[in-house]
Amino acid sequence: LAVVNKLFDEMAAANATGILAAGTPENQLVAVRKLKDGKSRIDVIGGEAFTKFFTKPGAIKEVMYAPNVEVSGDWAMVWGRYVFFAGDKISHCGINQFNLVRTDAGWKIANGASTIDPGACTDKEKTMKP
Repeated sequence: LAVVNKLFDEMAAANATGILAAGTPENQLVAVRKLKDGKSRIDVIGGEAFTKFFTKPGAIKEVMYAPNVEVSGDWAMVWGRYVFFAGDKISHCGINQFNLVRTDAGWKIANGASTIDPGACTDKEKTMKP
């Protein structure tokens, strides 16, 4: 779980080097984004491209508030609901899922998937603050 929380901290700090360091060199994210017309768009985002979303320190904060962790040897999975804040407002909510691998340098994110849906925040999530 520490490497996922570190990723979120580096995203909030807009630290591209730290974001990349949380994952393996081949790391990528699959984002299933709900569009305004109700359709979904699937984006596959590599590590370098992912860092470009975070350019201003403190502009965002992502919180996975009740994560689940499964570990089997040198593989682990972390998943759970999250809330994504832009400034002091909720941007969107969804589910994150990360596959982790244990390397000589410690646990790294091998890949992940997220749902991104501004209309999917639960009543509990709507009351959360950054």
